[in-house]
Amino acid sequence: MSALRLAVLVAACLSFASAGTRQLKLDVQPPATLATALADYRLSEHINPVSYNITLRPYLLVKDTKRFTFDGEVWIEVIPKQATSEVHLHSKNLTYSVSQYWAKPAAGVANPAPSNFQALNVTNSDTDIVVLTTAAALTANQSYILHFVYTGLMQDDMHGFYRSSYVDDNNETKWLGSTQFQTNHARRAFPSFDEPQFKATFNVTLKRHYTFNTVSNTRQLGSYPSTESGYYEDVYETTPKMSTYILAFIISEFTARKDEQFGVLARPEYYSQTQYSYNVGRKILEEIGKYVDLDYYTLGNDKMDMAAIPDFSAGAMENWGLLTYRERSLLVDESATTLASRQSIAAVVAHEQAHMWFGDLVTCQWWSYTWLNEGFARYFQYFGTAFVEDEWELEKQFVVDQIQSVMSMDSTNATNPLSDENTYTPSDLSRMFNSISYNKGATFIRMIEHLMGPEDFRKSLQEYLKQYSYQSAMPEYLLKFWQQNWNESRHKASSEEIFNSFTTQVGYPLVTANMAADGKSVSFSQKRFLLKANDGANASIQYTIPITYSNNLNNNFVNTTPKFILNPSRTTTVLFNDSLTWIIANVQQTGYYRVNYTEANWRAIRTALFATNWTGIHEINRAQVVDDLFNLARASYLHYGLALEVLEYLETEVNYIPWTSAFNGFNYLAIRLGNDTASFGGYIQDLTSKAYQKLGFNETSTDSALDIYLRTKVLSWACRYGSADCIRQAKSYFNSLTTVPKNIRATVYCVGLREGGSAEFEALYQKFKTETVATEETLLQNSFGCVKGDALITRVFNLVLSDEIRLQDKSSVLATLYTENNENVSPVFALVTKEYEALATAMGGYSAVATVISNIANRFTEQKQYEDLQTFNKDHSSKFGSSAATLTAAEVTVWENLEWSKDKLPIFRSYLAVRGGSAMASAFSAFTILMVALATLLR
Repeated sequence: MSALRLAVLVAACLSFASAGTRQLKLDVQPPATLATALADYRLSEHINPVSYNITLRPYLLVKDTKRFTFDGEVWIEVIPKQATSEVHLHSKNLTYSVSQYWAKPAAGVANPAPSNFQALNVTNSDTDIVVLTTAAALTANQSYILHFVYTGLMQDDMHGFYRSSYVDDNNETKWLGSTQFQTNHARRAFPSFDEPQFKATFNVTLKRHYTFNTVSNTRQLGSYPSTESGYYEDVYETTPKMSTYILAFIISEFTARKDEQFGVLARPEYYSQTQYSYNVGRKILEEIGKYVDLDYYTLGNDKMDMAAIPDFSAGAMENWGLLTYRERSLLVDESATTLASRQSIAAVVAHEQAHMWFGDLVTCQWWSYTWLNEGFARYFQYFGTAFVEDEWELEKQFVVDQIQSVMSMDSTNATNPLSDENTYTPSDLSRMFNSISYNKGATFIRMIEHLMGPEDFRKSLQEYLKQYSYQSAMPEYLLKFWQQNWNESRHKASSEEIFNSFTTQVGYPLVTANMAADGKSVSFSQKRFLLKANDGANASIQYTIPITYSNNLNNNFVNTTPKFILNPSRTTTVLFNDSLTWIIANVQQTGYYRVNYTEANWRAIRTALFATNWTGIHEINRAQVVDDLFNLARASYLHYGLALEVLEYLETEVNYIPWTSAFNGFNYLAIRLGNDTASFGGYIQDLTSKAYQKLGFNETSTDSALDIYLRTKVLSWACRYGSADCIRQAKSYFNSLTTVPKNIRATVYCVGLREGGSAEFEALYQKFKTETVATEETLLQNSFGCVKGDALITRVFNLVLSDEIRLQDKSSVLATLYTENNENVSPVFALVTKEYEALATAMGGYSAVATVISNIANRFTEQKQYEDLQTFNKDHSSKFGSSAATLTAAEVTVWENLEWSKDKLPIFRSYLAVRGGSAMASAFSAFTILMVALATLLR
């Protein structure tokens, strides 16, 4: 292999020298000036709400002439902070018949005659704010009652107070009403101060037909016959003081599995699937309460329900006392639900329950600080679940699922800081619910825990929650309690700098550990890691970084206490008494940074990884090494030849965590290769051979959860990239669909369709049509995209256009159609661009279609595909409104990807050719690599 290594090294160096020198010349116009000033999107703070008393009457019956609308009446108690003649409220799609106010009288005194607002001004369609004018100024610090009677719409877009449906066992369509108010949709159910800082109490009354039942955040006080024949009024206890977005109610025919405090609700046919979430939900709620030293049932709401909703836009929602979920995110069938889905369900339950403290009890003051809610919920999604399900090794999964996945987004100009003050418009709000707030937020929190130590960290959270209960919070409030419990010996002096580095700045650092030639010193320096050299991102940002490391002399991958703090614009040199062979920084990837080393250090790491038991290098750090190598090479910080050499150690790897990092890295290369994957397939089969032989298709009683997950990944990749044995066994299982072991079904279904035809698709489609397990239904429909051939591709596309695939699932089903087989990219793009108007109707708007086109274009590998995208954008982008920017950005991405491929893929292809060839081929390919590299440089 010496000729290969020399050739790859020289070629990579030449490509490295030429990388980053070309810039795309594209006429990208700046966005149009907003008609509404950004500050106008925020509600005035001169009036505070105290309480809402809401009565709603939905129309869901076939006989209702006002079907899929609702009547509403609300009394809002408010207190002006200053004398004012204006009341500013949020309202959307509501039509008012009564709009009045009066001063709240003392207890026992009759209400005064109401005064009408001067005019119900037209709501600003950008901000949803309506300004109401009073005849005389309201007095500061005096309580007033605002009274409104109105009607609203129960739409099917899964926002506000909306309608959903399912077909029961008698083939009858059943309708229900449910809610999704986060972030800014409570205003579609009642006029409100619809920002998280405006906390109040809520009294809810729901009027229903006798065939329905209702549920809300709190316990039902009673159900009383209505003056309307056949109707009842269900009255609920007062909620704790909380934000509008976590109010919720459901009108349905659901049944519940419950005790005196805890319940799980679902359509009656799914009752048997509620047992697991009922069991695990009670335990997790109790354990998180113990951890934060605040029992949930003492917080002002003494019940907890979780409900499975057929149509639900989010994965789940943290309404205080009434958590709502997609059915597949809550329901478990013991015979059909995979272990991965079971884990996902437990994790989502933990996430939503963690919000009872982080989000509901203490709420981010504004969506600029969404991470205060979602970062902690994502953290407990893993570490809270682990309180109960302790055999899943979730602390390891966190690294590859959360840290490594967010690093890609956070290394481009498209990222945003954790605390983003530039948050005003609805699109800004949507942006804040991205992987930065979730993944990076949780990653940052985990980093602080390892900095502070677990007990001091826990104590600080307990104090923070108690101090700000029923209030809103800002990041500096959290920092204060962290600092109060931060031990001086654990780098407390740098606590504020660390906090600000990773919350107010974008991105993350690349730490370079430069080992001296004699191995007796290592110098640490930093720069911002950027995946692309010329995308406009600020490369000069520096961070305050807690540094941990292990080495061959002190092989300790357990101690995650930082050795020192690396400050901005400083190089820190650590001296050693004896010579090191290798050093690995960022123990168990507890810090949020990548690491690069000298070439000698990388080669020593490679040697260590090939030794027995990988020389004791922790599997998380093996995963870190793999992930860093792929990304350092991709971004030209490291030549591909060296990266590929070190990655050869994967031939010995049999653990899930490193292999997950590897498959994520290989996925990018596989996309860039397009249809040219023959040599790549052999390469993947070679690398996975040991893991494939160890795991096979058959599950054993000694398999750990991570063994089961790795089997799924290895089989998927082996079958996809041509393993004859894998394909043979998968097809054999497919021939008996009713007996496929649940944890390998994803692979078996996909191989059956990929290697089969219309008969195989019809068999799977019929199974989907009669499926009654939500998780299995999801697995089946997400396998449809494994088909090949224009006829079946068109059939799956038409399914997406139809009502057979729910709105919430359309994007994921469509995505599998161009992600499971590279050769499907062009035909799917052709279908989407031909039927883009029908797709916009099916998916709820042109924004969704623009996202689909962008995602497909990200997989383009040919100049003609780029030109087809340009032609479509030129002819049709005007119909996409503001989403046209997504289409323009897709052109930039395609151009960048094509240029990257010209620079990098020749080296990778030559490496694959040499690895799979003879000695003669090796010599020839070595020469070829040199020629390719010279051509690249000259180009």
